[in-house]
Amino acid sequence: MIKIETDFTSFRHGIINVIGKVKIASEQGMEKAVKQFMDDALHVPPTVPRETGGMAASHSAFVNNNLVATSASEPTTGEAAPTPLLVAPPTGKELVGTLIVHRRQAASLHEGISRHGTPYKFKSPGSGKKWIEAKVIRFGQKYFGMIAGRIRRAK
Repeated sequence: MIKIETDFTSFRHGIINVIGKVKIASEQGMEKAVKQFMDDALHVPPTVPRETGGMAASHSAFVNNNLVATSASEPTTGEAAPTPLLVAPPTGKELVGTLIVHRRQAASLHEGISRHGTPYKFKSPGSGKKWIEAKVIRFGQKYFGMIAGRIRRAK
């Protein structure tokens, strides 16, 4: 009779270590991706409307409810002030990257419909409706690649 005993303690510790590294790398990749997402929404057509700059200066990027960037430094006119959101609404335990435009009229402008139900006429060159949604469609794979790339480089 042959008896084999195996101690999986080091294997278990290795798995715990890898899970921790993947979690950290995922969060770092998500931070990079959500910052790029915000930058693309602000500067790649269709861009955020910029009549006064207040809308452009009111974007906030969060990773797991932690503020990682705002667009408060975007230029505004004297009549508009930056209003980025500094605290995110709570999310679950999964990894979440969030881009919030903190202006009352943000949703209607994003959809291109005025508060009166008429199509909105964008005046700023390069601006247009769906400035956020268009970036997810156009660059979604790039953002996921940023997260995956950071995980691949984790050591």
